[in-house]
Amino acid sequence: MDINEYYNSQRKKLILPEYGRHIQEMVDHILTVESRDERNRMAKGLINIMSNMTPGMRENAEFKIKLWNHLAQMGNYKLDIEYPVEITKEEELLKRPNRLPYPTNSIRHKHYGGIAKAFVKKFIEMPDSESKTVLIEMLANHMKKLYLVWNKEAVSDDQIFADINEMAGATPLINGHIRLNETRDILYRNQKPKPIKPFKRTNRKQR
Repeated sequence: MDINEYYNSQRKKLILPEYGRHIQEMVDHILTVESRDERNRMAKGLINIMSNMTPGMRENAEFKIKLWNHLAQMGNYKLDIEYPVEITKEEELLKRPNRLPYPTNSIRHKHYGGIAKAFVKKFIEMPDSESKTVLIEMLANHMKKLYLVWNKEAVSDDQIFADINEMAGATPLINGHIRLNETRDILYRNQKPKPIKPFKRTNRKQR
């Protein structure tokens, strides 16, 4: 008896290790079956076994497509059966994806992110109203919170207002005074809650 057969490191490398060696061996056996009808019958049975490994996804149509593609992949795309779904070609899997373009727009106040600037541009287009004032106040409070995450010391409300007006450009959004949340309150809410230590019961000696 060869001792190497007991060590997976010495055995054939699995194509999809998440299914285990027994599933791969079943696929290898189906490849040797001469009858196409028999291969189809065995492949359907194997798909049922594979789906039982994730019972919560059995009725999901996309999951079934994924299983049939995995079966084709484990058979090195040499398994001649009637696939009930479209199988992704091997060359498509090996194709290198297109390079994603890196955003080139520069953000002056990076600690606020691009969303804050987008909101400012949207507010410029809105007509003056009470709702607009409330939205600007909400944005200013959110920006103050983001600023204190980036710089935990302090920030004045005037600084937040100046940054908003700078983003707005020639059309300043804040002319009057808006009252923002207190810095100490924001810092308190930003703190992560301390984990509760489990209670340790001490054994007292019985008298």
